[in-house]
Amino acid sequence: MFSILKPFLFNLDPETAHDLAIKSLKFNPFPSKAFNVEDEQMLKIKLMGHNFPNPIGLAAGFDKSAEAYNPLLKLGFGFVEIGTVTPLKQLGNAKPRVFRLEEDGALINRLGFNNDGMLEIKRRIKLGEKKGILGVNIGPNKDTKDQKNDFCLAFENFFDIADYITVNISSPNTEGLRDFHDQEKLKDLIEDLIDVTNTQNLIEGKFNVEIL
Repeated sequence: MFSILKPFLFNLDPETAHDLAIKSLKFNPFPSKAFNVEDEQMLKIKLMGHNFPNPIGLAAGFDKSAEAYNPLLKLGFGFVEIGTVTPLKQLGNAKPRVFRLEEDGALINRLGFNNDGMLEIKRRIKLGEKKGILGVNIGPNKDTKDQKNDFCLAFENFFDIADYITVNISSPNTEGLRDFHDQEKLKDLIEDLIDVTNTQNLIEGKFNVEIL
């Protein structure tokens, strides 16, 4: 299918092609059994209390605002990770910000955490009735005064609906984000996230988590 669509897609700006893919997937055009694989059950794994149909997932960066994660799960992914999600809606960096490296079969991505914001994305997930394992990748807004607080806000908001949460401290497009690579600063962030976890666990009557 891709070989047929490739000439058309490569005539488009890469970000336009991406947006078109998301819009097309939102129509949920594929029948449930279209991508079934014989003996696929042998790929099932259990991790962190969750049953994954297979270990191959779609990383954050494609479905940034949880617009098409259920149709993507139907394509056969064992899990889909949305985001990166920030507390407030964010437009990201100025265009152009996605560049094709055709000879390498790769892209350069300088989008800059563009997404619809934590509350809208949470609402969308709750309405969507997720059909598989859903991860949420979280990060701070570019102009925030407190990156650690942004992480905690997003973590708290997705705690009850995400199957797992990824804390994004790797993007070079958000100034100061990689400061969390410092061991003490990262430990401080993790301790605050554990406090959020334990508060939520107390509400739900679960055990506390501790850092060792």
